[in-house]
Amino acid sequence: MNKAIIAGMAAGVLVVGLVFSPLFNSPIFGSAQAQNQGTGVTRHYTMVADEMEVQVAPDNPLHPGGIMYNAMVFNDTIPGPVVAANVGDTIEFTLVNEGTTIHSLDFHAGIGDALSGNVAPGESKTWTLQAKTAGAFLYHCGADGLFGVWEHIANGMYGGIIVHPKREAPAKEFYMVFGEIYNGADKGLFEGAGNQTGSFDVGKLLADDPDLVLTNGVAHKYVPGIGQATPLPLNPDAQVFKVKPGELTRWYIVNPGPNGYVGFHFINGMIDVRDGNVRGNFLGRPVLQDETWTIPPGSASVIEATFPEGTYVGVDHNMSHVLKGAAFVVVSSDEAQPDDHPEGTRVPSKAELGGRT
Repeated sequence: MNKAIIAGMAAGVLVVGLVFSPLFNSPIFGSAQAQNQGTGVTRHYTMVADEMEVQVAPDNPLHPGGIMYNAMVFNDTIPGPVVAANVGDTIEFTLVNEGTTIHSLDFHAGIGDALSGNVAPGESKTWTLQAKTAGAFLYHCGADGLFGVWEHIANGMYGGIIVHPKREAPAKEFYMVFGEIYNGADKGLFEGAGNQTGSFDVGKLLADDPDLVLTNGVAHKYVPGIGQATPLPLNPDAQVFKVKPGELTRWYIVNPGPNGYVGFHFINGMIDVRDGNVRGNFLGRPVLQDETWTIPPGSASVIEATFPEGTYVGVDHNMSHVLKGAAFVVVSSDEAQPDDHPEGTRVPSKAELGGRT
């Protein structure tokens, strides 16, 4: 399944809406005038653009010594922080450029107000975005009027915007961003970078040959190891995701690429997909109890799942990507707590933001 199917469904819904407009103006959907009214709430976010050296793979048999990389970042992290709002809110952004090159922002959640324009080193800029569409969306650096945008994305300048719909069931929510690294110093699996700090390699980008596929900034960040008969340790410092059996969980899966698709799947689990919306509400459940959902580069999806007691693994089901880092472990047990998210993965809920479920 993929998001192209949802586009076709949405187009069909729009046609039906034109024919049966009285239905869509009923109390179920609300009048067009009511839906166009904002909440009157303005949420403020500051993004600090910079360049810095970061670790993108731990020391393990696949990457001896670990992998260091000359990255580009928002707020010192890959990915940048999650931006959360309720549909109808106004989001005010300030971009501060503390780096040495031009940076900018492109928000896939906006229509007509999605671009910041260039911000030179040492300068800042503030502008607003209207959160009119519910869902999960990518934001990324647009470089110098798109010149070099491929490099800035590949270097880590991306994140996710979450816009909660008008009606939404409470859930334990998680922020998960996949992203590719094209590293000129990485010699490949089982060799590593030989204590070198790598930088962007445009040849590898053009060849669609990423060295790593990161989960929230690090390959195998949330995977202690794999294998039973032949164990392969991957990350001794890994945090895993914890949920309660039967608890509704919601995963905002963001794929900045810049090149590859994510075939998202929970090993040992099933998923519901909530992509697409009509006038501020998700379009029901376009895909129910699916196995794998395709997320194109430059896109994001809202995935829901419940887990019986046990251990599960979220993956990009491209197996070369799993080997390069695109996996994370979920443990379902009664020991899970509402606030035990791994650092940086918690998404403010609709209720926390002042909205009614």
